[in-house]
Amino acid sequence: MQKETVSRSAKKSPMKTRRSRTSRDFESLVGKEVYGTWIAMLKKLVPGGRTHRLSVIVAGMLYYAWGQKADSDNSVRAIIDEAEGADYEEMEVLLLPLVEQLFKDAGVKWKRQNSKGHGYSIAEDSIQEFFNWDLMPWQ
Repeated sequence: MQKETVSRSAKKSPMKTRRSRTSRDFESLVGKEVYGTWIAMLKKLVPGGRTHRLSVIVAGMLYYAWGQKADSDNSVRAIIDEAEGADYEEMEVLLLPLVEQLFKDAGVKWKRQNSKGHGYSIAEDSIQEFFNWDLMPWQ
C-alpha cells in the first residue's frame, strides 16, 4: 500500500484576502448589495468596454456615493467631503485612490494604451466625468 503524501501548502486552508479600509468603508457608505453590484459590473464590463462608456458608469458610482450619509469615522465619506468644492486637480488627487480601489476590488485593469501607444487611465477619465457631471453648456 502506497502512502499518500500531501504537501504542507495543500493542507493549509485557503488564505483569506484582507480587504483594505477603503474597500470596507466604500461598501459601508453605499451598502453591501450596491457595492457588490458595482464590483460585479466592473468585472463584466471593463475587460471589453470602451473607456468613454466605462468612465461615465464609474462617475455615476461616485455621484451615488457622494449623496450617501455615513458615520464620521468613514474614510471614504471624509475624502468625498474634502473633495466637495475642490478644483479638478485637487479632486483628482483625493478621489483617484477611491476609484482605483473599485477597479482593484473588481480585479480589472484601469490603465490602458491607445492605438498610438499613449497611456491613459479609466479611473482618471471617470473623475473628469464626475467633475463635469452637472456641466451642461447648453443651459
